[in-house]
Amino acid sequence: MSGQHHILIVDDDAINIKIARHLLGESAYRYSTAGNGIEALARIAADKPDVILLDILMPELDGLETCRRVRADPANDGITLLFVTSQDDPETRLSAYDAGGDDILAKPISAQVIRHKVESALKNREMVAGLRREIDATRGMLMTSLSTTGEYGVVMHTLRNSLPCRSLGELAEVLLQALDHYGLRGAIQLRTPDSILTLNSERRSSPIDQEMLRNLSLENRHIVDYGNRSVFCYPNVALLVRNMSLDNPEVYGRMKDNLALLAEGAEFRLSAMVEELRMRSERANLVTGAALLNHVLSQVDTQYKRGQSEMSAIFSELEQTLEKSFAGLALTEDQEQGMKNIVRPLTARVAALYERGEALDWQLAGALETLRTSLSESGAPE
Repeated sequence: MSGQHHILIVDDDAINIKIARHLLGESAYRYSTAGNGIEALARIAADKPDVILLDILMPELDGLETCRRVRADPANDGITLLFVTSQDDPETRLSAYDAGGDDILAKPISAQVIRHKVESALKNREMVAGLRREIDATRGMLMTSLSTTGEYGVVMHTLRNSLPCRSLGELAEVLLQALDHYGLRGAIQLRTPDSILTLNSERRSSPIDQEMLRNLSLENRHIVDYGNRSVFCYPNVALLVRNMSLDNPEVYGRMKDNLALLAEGAEFRLSAMVEELRMRSERANLVTGAALLNHVLSQVDTQYKRGQSEMSAIFSELEQTLEKSFAGLALTEDQEQGMKNIVRPLTARVAALYERGEALDWQLAGALETLRTSLSESGAPE
């Protein structure tokens, strides 16, 4: 502490100044002096003291008004101001505290009191400065934490909003909104086996962005940095950011991590979308096939029933024709019955075939209904 702290003594009596320096110790501190308040304000502006010993009764500008002006200037924050006065009464003390003084020393001053007061003031100053540094550090950590939480919040919000996306356009818009939240500008490219979508922050598709993102993805590098631009490449997703902030390395590194998470999350969502599209296409094909099979079977059933009906009519007509022709053939009763026995089994066989065909039709209809139910439960369109 010795030789480092600056003490300003303000008094219109030079003897009092010498006494104060002697009591504190000539070599204990660095001193400056002033004979009135106006001189004191000039000294303070030129060289900030740690402690001011200020007399109250002075010409031109007294100690109380000097103190008020010192406290009114934010640049003087942290200076300890001790009044030194021969007027040690309650009214003077109240006036001194109201003006902004930290303490008051009554004349005549003893060496023990003035040393104790100044040393305590300097210790308090160091303690307050330390507390302020801790507060500033804590505030900085808190702001960093809040900022980080907000940044992660954007990542979580984006990943959550990507889940219901069912098209490349929807997914690209969710990612571009995340860039908007971060105050970043860039472009996103999404690729599937059937299509490629490239969209920038202006919601336009630039041929330059398309070509650059495609070429960078082919280089098989995960993260590419050049200047304040960064590109995050995955097999089916490429994210370009044009205005990365390079001022704060910690923020820059954190932002790169967040953007990599966004791109990776989009990669997983896009892969799931491609699989969903494939499954929906297969289901649609199954539904189309089932509908076609149902139509074909319906036609076959109709034709089969028509054929059966026609066959029955033919045999019935044959039987009637035979009975009519019996009269002109002069056949015996046994011969007539023999002819009928030839035709009737054929008619019975036709009826049996019809019944078996009808049973097969019911089985096919049941299989079709089971297929429709399975497709409906799996989410396939009707």
